[in-house]
Amino acid sequence: MTALASVRETPGLDGYLEAVEVRLEAALAGYPGLAATAAGEALTGGKRLRPLLAFLAAPPGSEPPVAAGAAIELVHMATLVHDDLVDRAALRHGRPSVWSTYGSGAAVATGDFLFARGFAELATTRDARAVGVLAEAAVALSRGEALQRRQAFDPDTTIESYLERCTLKTGKLFEAACRLAGGSGEFGRTLGIAFQIADDILDCAGDAADTGKVPGTDLREGTPTLPLLLAAREDQIVRRALAGGSLEGALVRVAATGALDQARETALMYAERARASLNGELHREELEALTYAAVERNR
Repeated sequence: MTALASVRETPGLDGYLEAVEVRLEAALAGYPGLAATAAGEALTGGKRLRPLLAFLAAPPGSEPPVAAGAAIELVHMATLVHDDLVDRAALRHGRPSVWSTYGSGAAVATGDFLFARGFAELATTRDARAVGVLAEAAVALSRGEALQRRQAFDPDTTIESYLERCTLKTGKLFEAACRLAGGSGEFGRTLGIAFQIADDILDCAGDAADTGKVPGTDLREGTPTLPLLLAAREDQIVRRALAGGSLEGALVRVAATGALDQARETALMYAERARASLNGELHREELEALTYAAVERNR
């Protein structure tokens, strides 16, 4: 049994995720039209990792964070819809992305709609602190996207700057999932960084049938990820490709440099930091398993 499969057997989790699904459907149902239709399609097939994290992070005796789980998933999907548009990604979870199906304008509107519905779901809790936590994460997401634009096609991007981008684009939303449920933000942030590094490794070495994405997207888009930056230090062909040059043979050479193994070691280090931050949590074993699942995955 995989680490993630064992986590998904946590008592009460199935019922919680079903409640989140019902809430997601209800969040879209009252707004007929193209944006809601496209949003519903975008939400199909997601792993629901962030709502799952919120459930596991909730302290003993608390109510399952259904509103928080739905809100965080809606905001997460909003960022993916916008990211696919910016990156011109044709697939998401093995399905056509919103922009490739409905066009650029519809993708912008759908992402905005999902953002709005996410905050509306959280507003029903009347918890101003929670809305502030999600707003802070949303600001970080936009800052991370702007940083990625500045780093594009730059093989001299520092590892520190790359990790800052991981924190802003992924770590802060994982952190928010934990904080909204009353758990450790430090755990969520470091887990998110480990997850993003693993995602970047899969972009170089994953199977499209598993990941639902075309491999090598980051290299084609000039996005400097950890494995690409490490490989560019060792191989001039990779360096030129990352800078916008010919891509021929570059992805194969990334693996030949050992960069994938080095990047995986960094992901494991952040996963270990996440585990070290745990202290008396109700679902400690499941949260620890999640740190292994975040790195040791094929999708």
